[in-house]
Amino acid sequence: MSTDHEILFSEKQIQKRIAELGKQIQLDYKDSKQPLNMIAMLKGSLYFLADLSRAINLPLNFDFIAINKLSSKSHSIHVTKDIGIDIKNSNVIVVEEIIRSGLTTHYMIEHIKKFQPASIKLAALLVNPDQIMIDLPLSYTGFEIDYTRVIGYGMDYKEEHRSLKHIAKL
Repeated sequence: MSTDHEILFSEKQIQKRIAELGKQIQLDYKDSKQPLNMIAMLKGSLYFLADLSRAINLPLNFDFIAINKLSSKSHSIHVTKDIGIDIKNSNVIVVEEIIRSGLTTHYMIEHIKKFQPASIKLAALLVNPDQIMIDLPLSYTGFEIDYTRVIGYGMDYKEEHRSLKHIAKL
């Protein structure tokens, strides 16, 4: 695996920011009577969910959802793997590795609402605020980025580079 890509965020920077996000989430939910659940999009959010969930010192459950676009021309998307935990009347944090337009994330949030959670918030490791086209319950942001294509820490190019411990420009 090539390592000649320009590093945008080092492993140390990512872990420091995730620890800060974990502390903030812990403060926000420490007195909540409802269970805390985290739902992440496969595959890109895997590392972020794992590290973020360990940075929160509260009881929580997590699960994954997978959404596929049927084709690049149809703009039609569907759920290919649904959640398997009960989130009714619980607090849900949707975990995303990157938000650009926000359209797929919005679709996922609307789908999760069908399970009647008490609340839904969004945690994203990377966000490009200039690209967001739709209102999202974005409560926790790791880093802001520009239009640059990125790889590493779960994000891939043709299924490669996901396991890099840092985030780099493609």
